[in-house]
Amino acid sequence: MIEVKNIRKKYGGKTVLEDISFTAEKGDITCLIGLNGAGKTTILNAIMGLTPIQSGQILINGEVLHKASYEKISYIPDTISMSPQMKISQGLQFMDDFYSSWNHKRASELLDFFSLSENERISRLSKGNIAKLNILLGLSLDVEFIIMDEPFSGIDLFSREQIAEVFTSNLIEDRGVIITTHEINEIEHLIDKAILLYDGTVLKEFCTEETREKEGKSVVDVMREVYQK
Repeated sequence: MIEVKNIRKKYGGKTVLEDISFTAEKGDITCLIGLNGAGKTTILNAIMGLTPIQSGQILINGEVLHKASYEKISYIPDTISMSPQMKISQGLQFMDDFYSSWNHKRASELLDFFSLSENERISRLSKGNIAKLNILLGLSLDVEFIIMDEPFSGIDLFSREQIAEVFTSNLIEDRGVIITTHEINEIEHLIDKAILLYDGTVLKEFCTEETREKEGKSVVDVMREVYQK
């Protein structure tokens, strides 16, 4: 489990995260939802140790995050980190050389799943296929948790649908996922927990299945209630 406990973050004199707390369990998809500037990416960067926090704690499996903790987490940012001049095969080899947790079999399965060719140069891929490759690189690591920042942003409908299919396949298995997205309709039926953010604070946290069963409300229904108050 990843536990975010009362974290606070300032940039200059502006508070961008204020007393943020939530948990993400293994086997669950936890979705951070909010408008631009709500603090979603800053939270992910804090979990990954890419931005310092002023106060609070982030734990993984009950331990404060430290260098070895990041061997348990794969971070898939909203842009690919590979050089556009690389071929896909070179990107895969780079990951294999750099990460001891690289899983060749899963990478091959994802290449087939997304219909990507190892001989393609990244610069020649469509935006949708670049997004698929980016996800392939992150999912092919044997880790306990996957963190994804806006995987559906700016790509076509069919690419979004294919990426969403990943969440119902054995490629995720029992790993925990923390995801941010504006395209909530694509994965609403897959989300286990939703965290609604506004201006660096948590407005509401709820289990989606329980809310559907007890209140008959979808994630979008709850979003309308919370954000239109």
